[in-house]
Amino acid sequence: MRMIRCLFVIGLFHVLFVASVAEAEEAHDTAVLTLSDGQSDYSLNATMDILEDAARQWSYEDIQSQEVQGRFKSAGGKSSFGYTRSAYWIRAVILNESSEAKWEMILNNSLMDKMEVYAPGGAVFLNRYYPTFAINLPQDQPATVYIRIETLGSMVAPIQLIEQSAVYNHANVELILFGFFYGANFVIVAYQLALYWYTRNRAYLYYTLSVVAFAGGLFIWNGLVRPFIGAGYLSGSTSEISVWNSPSALYDFFYVLGRWMGSLFLLHLLLPRTYAPMADRICRLVNIACPIVCLGIVFAYPLGIGSFLFWFKYVTLLLILWVIIICAWRGSRVARQLAMVKVPTVLVAVVPKALLLLGLLPSNPYTHFSSQFSSIGELIFMAIILYGLMDQMRKKEENAQRKLMNTLEDWNTDLERTVAEQTASLQRANEELEQIQASRTQLLQNISHDIRGPLTYVQGGIQVLVNKLTVAPDQQHYLLGKVYDKVLVVNRYIDDLFEISRAQGMQTPVALEKVVFNDWIEGIFEELAMDIEHTGRRCARRRSTSEADTEVWIDAHLIKRVLSNLVHNACKFTPPDGTITLQTFHRTDAVIIMVGDTGEGIEQEHLIRIFERHYKAGEAQGSGLGLAITKEIVERHGGAIWVESKPGEGSQFYFTLPKVDN
Repeated sequence: MRMIRCLFVIGLFHVLFVASVAEAEEAHDTAVLTLSDGQSDYSLNATMDILEDAARQWSYEDIQSQEVQGRFKSAGGKSSFGYTRSAYWIRAVILNESSEAKWEMILNNSLMDKMEVYAPGGAVFLNRYYPTFAINLPQDQPATVYIRIETLGSMVAPIQLIEQSAVYNHANVELILFGFFYGANFVIVAYQLALYWYTRNRAYLYYTLSVVAFAGGLFIWNGLVRPFIGAGYLSGSTSEISVWNSPSALYDFFYVLGRWMGSLFLLHLLLPRTYAPMADRICRLVNIACPIVCLGIVFAYPLGIGSFLFWFKYVTLLLILWVIIICAWRGSRVARQLAMVKVPTVLVAVVPKALLLLGLLPSNPYTHFSSQFSSIGELIFMAIILYGLMDQMRKKEENAQRKLMNTLEDWNTDLERTVAEQTASLQRANEELEQIQASRTQLLQNISHDIRGPLTYVQGGIQVLVNKLTVAPDQQHYLLGKVYDKVLVVNRYIDDLFEISRAQGMQTPVALEKVVFNDWIEGIFEELAMDIEHTGRRCARRRSTSEADTEVWIDAHLIKRVLSNLVHNACKFTPPDGTITLQTFHRTDAVIIMVGDTGEGIEQEHLIRIFERHYKAGEAQGSGLGLAITKEIVERHGGAIWVESKPGEGSQFYFTLPKVDN
């Protein structure tokens, strides 16, 4: 921002310097323009007189009257009279002391809509870049030339008198400068189109259209469109002017169109909403106003809107400049770069041209050509800036692609690891399934073997009774007892198979009922104690008497089945005269039931798998389903089961049942 302020001060001094030069020019006042052989190019503004025709009604005959002649005033070197709807009459007295009689009178303002020249020997219109008339000046005698000019734009009237033989040298220099200017514009437009084609960013397209529109406006400003319009527009009334045959209307149209494209360019490049919502609203307002004003130029230009267009063009320029500066102030790096280009351009080129159009500065090569040649510098700097932006975008894109590739590589690595893990998991699952299938096969073989023995015994006992063989009463009682025991064994196998099937399919929901735990467990312990003692083992009961009213939700049949399985296993692995312990504990959230024995205990390697289905430790007999069924029943009640055991010291099985409050 400090740099912008410095540039503003430099531009202000620059404008004051140009104004001081203008004042110096105005100080020279000569009534008669004398032509000599030593000079081929003259300015009429220093010696001419002017007369404003506000009503645009005087003819050439009218101004010849003594009364009107007395109203002419010296122009004082002035060449710009601002925005006015008046016609101007110019009177110049020329003394030709040179050897050349053929001269060309050139109005260096291609935007002039009407121009008529009245010379003693007549005037012939020449179809040149600027309004030009060929006149013959008699030698060694003064000749009075009258010029009438009229425009709907700014009344800028720098008039040159050039020896006809020197005109082409003068025109060639201008054509070379124009070729350089439009060649640079063509290169920049092609470059911007390439950027747009590469990035598909509409900002580059809008900037290209802005350059084309402003170049079109300067094409008209430099008079290059006049050969295509012809001489017909120079006569008649300004009320007949339309946008298609008025250079000033065409110039304003392309200027406003370029302003519109430039505003769209800023809106898409700076994204002002990110930095200043007000700046965004200003850009959008300009984008709405510009096309409306363009339509106004097409349909209402002859109504005298030139002064309005001047203020519209330069107010919108200041608004856009404010948008750039406020975005730069709020941290936009792109806006800072644009400000470094735009602010000097406005101060050095745009302001002098605006003062020229307002009539505050004279027309000279600097004020006339400043905007187009400073725009070359602006376009070059803008091209560099936009290239830098594109380079940044390219680097960001490369970084994004690099990050994407790294991410894809990470994903690929993770995917390979996941696939490997899933493959290993599936392999383990397959091995487990094979083990389960082998266990089931072994189970069926065991069940077949275990059931065949009891059934054979039952079959033999029944056959003895059927054949009515003589059996002593005590032997008959013994035989029936054994048959009954074998039937119980078979029944237990069937119960195990049924329970595991029901647990797998969850076909039968748990029928829970709320019971007072201490009362219920007391009855169960009594039944189990009788069964234990019937097998020849001792039973020790230890029941907690605290929290006597504790209630639990249970399926009484299933929990009794759990206790029966645990007691059955304890009896199986406890030698006669061993002790089976039944005990309860109370915890804050649950009750704990323990079934312990003084049997042979369980090896540590078997503890982690003892609750798996079909798993049997060592040479143990049975289906291998009892503890798996026990675990599933407990977990269906919301409890947990675990075992503590040491080889040679016995085992203790614990399981929990949640209390009603929990």
